[in-house]
Amino acid sequence: MAAPPKLCCKTPFTVKETLQACEGTIVTDAIQGRPLRVLECDRQGAFQVVPYQGQPYIAISYCWPDQTFHKLNTSNEPTSVITAGILAPSQHFSLFISRAVHSHDSTLAVWLDFHCINQSDEEEKMTQVAVMHRIYTGAKTTLVMLEDIALSPEELVVLTTSKTSSRSSALIRRILSARWFSRAWCSQELILSRRVFICMHDTSREKYYIKFPSDTFWHWVDALRTRNPSIPFFSTPRGSLPDIVFAKSTCAWALGLVHKLGCSDEYDKASLVCNLVRLTYRFASRPSAFKDLSPALYPNVLKMVNVIALQRHDYSLLLVNHGRHNPLRGFLGFGWAGQPIDGDAASLAWASKDFQVAKDPGIRLESRGLIARGCLALVTREHTWEIHRDCTGLHLTVEGYTRTLFFRTRVHASWTWTLDARHLQDVITALASVDRHGWEDASHHARIVFAYLLSEDYELQPDPIPGDLRALARTYLGETSSNLKHIATAMGFIWRYPGLAMFSTVALSDGSVLLVSGNASPDLTGRLLFQPYVVRPKLFSPPTVLTANSMVLEKRPSSRGVYRCIGCVRGLGMLSDVSGHAAQTVCVG
Repeated sequence: MAAPPKLCCKTPFTVKETLQACEGTIVTDAIQGRPLRVLECDRQGAFQVVPYQGQPYIAISYCWPDQTFHKLNTSNEPTSVITAGILAPSQHFSLFISRAVHSHDSTLAVWLDFHCINQSDEEEKMTQVAVMHRIYTGAKTTLVMLEDIALSPEELVVLTTSKTSSRSSALIRRILSARWFSRAWCSQELILSRRVFICMHDTSREKYYIKFPSDTFWHWVDALRTRNPSIPFFSTPRGSLPDIVFAKSTCAWALGLVHKLGCSDEYDKASLVCNLVRLTYRFASRPSAFKDLSPALYPNVLKMVNVIALQRHDYSLLLVNHGRHNPLRGFLGFGWAGQPIDGDAASLAWASKDFQVAKDPGIRLESRGLIARGCLALVTREHTWEIHRDCTGLHLTVEGYTRTLFFRTRVHASWTWTLDARHLQDVITALASVDRHGWEDASHHARIVFAYLLSEDYELQPDPIPGDLRALARTYLGETSSNLKHIATAMGFIWRYPGLAMFSTVALSDGSVLLVSGNASPDLTGRLLFQPYVVRPKLFSPPTVLTANSMVLEKRPSSRGVYRCIGCVRGLGMLSDVSGHAAQTVCVG
C-alpha cells in the first residue's frame, strides 16, 4: 500500500489530513518512559553526557538561546560539555545553570534536553517528546532558570516581608516578565514536576544566584492578586500526583494552559497536551513547522487536539465550542470543535460520570464529519435579548425595543460580593420586568428561564413560574442562596463584557424553551439544535453541571448526508429526549 501523501503543514487541514496527522501509538514500555542520557560532573569538574542508568537527576527548565533572548551576566558564558569524547562549549548549559546545579546538589546528575536528546535524530526526538511528562515527573528536583531576570538580596527581603506592597507588586511583575513565563514548553515542565525551585541572577554578586521554592513564589503571587486582580494566574506543580489522577484532567484544561503561549513549533502543542494529560503518545509523523508563523498553524493544532480528545473519550472541548473567538466556527468538517475558554469551569470539570456518554459508545470522526447520537429539534421561535448597565441605569432590549428598568428592592449583601453575582442580579431584574412592557411571548420564555434559575436540580424542563415575577424577584434578591455562587458563575456565558449580556430564548419543535448564547448568528429560527449525548448532563445540579452545549445545524443535510454546523451555543436547559427527537444519529460537518 502506498504511503499517504506528506501533509502541507502551512495550509488548513481537512478532516482526513487531521486524522493522518494524529496517527500514532500509545507507549506502554517502561524503558521508553525514561531519559536516554544525563549529564554527570567528573572529578575534574567537567560535565559529560552519559547513558542514563537510573541515577537520581535534576531536570532543567529553561529557554533556548536565540538572538531575541537577552540573557544576563553568566548566562552568556558557556559551560564545557563532553559529548562522545568531544569537549565543546555549550550555550544551552550556561555557567549560570551549571553553578546553580552544583550549588543545589552536586551529587545529582542533570537532565537538560539539548544535550540529553540527540537533536539530529528526529525519531529519537519524537520518542522522547512523547515521554517528557515521565522525565520531569521522575526528576528529584526541577530548577527553573530565569536567565533574563536579576534581584538583589534586599529585594528578596521585600518580597518575603511585604507581600502586598506596591514595591512588592513591581518586583513580582519584573519576575513574571521573564521570557520563561511566556513559553509553552516551560509551563508544561513546571506542572509536570514534583519539586521546583526558581533561580535568577543576584544583582549584588555576579557569580551568585537567588533561589526560592516555586510554592513560595505562588504564595507571593496569590497574596498580591487579592489586591491587584490583574496579576495573572499560573498552575502549580502537580508532578507528585499519580497518573490515574492526572489522567482525569481534560484536554480543554491542558490546551488552555499552553494555547496562548509561545512555541517555536506550533505543532509541539499537540504533544504538550498529550504530556499534560499523561497520555504517552508517539505520533507516527506529526507535522512540524519550526519558526513558522503561517496563520493556518494554530487552527490545525486545534483540530488535532480535538481529534486526540475524541480518541481518549474526552469530550470537554465540545463544552467550549460556543466561544465567540473560536477559529473553527463554521469551518467545514470542524464546526463542532471547541477552543478553550479562560476560566470555564464546565469544560475543566468535565467527567463522563456526569453526562449521558453511555448512550453513544460509537461516537467517532470520519472524513466527512463527526458521527454522534443525541437529541435534535427545530427552532420555531426566537427572542433576542440584551441587558445593558451603564451610568444611567439598567436597560433591557427585546427584539430591538429598549426600555430602561426601574426596579427598587432591598438586596441581600451576598448579591453584591462578586461581579458574577451582580450580573445575575441584573438578569433576574430583567426577566422579572418583561411582563410590564407588553412582550407576552417573551414573558412566557422569561418564566421558564426563571424556573431554571430557581430549581435545585432538574432533568426535564421545569414548569414556568406563575404569579407576579417582580414580587418573586424581590423575595429572591432579598435573601442569600446556597447556590448563588455556582449559578452566577455558570451564567457567565451570556456576558460579552462587564455590563453587557446578549442571548436568545428559543422555542423548539419538541416543546422546550432554552436560553442560549454563543457564536451562531442571532437568526436561529428554522435552524436545528443538536445536543450530543456525550455533553448532555444526566442531571442539572450545582456546582458542576448547570448548562448544556448545542450545535446549530442547517435544516437540511447535504447530498452526502452531512449537516453543516454554522456555530454552537451554550444554554440553560436540554432538548426533550422523546420519540422523534431522541437518539438521532447525525453526521456534523
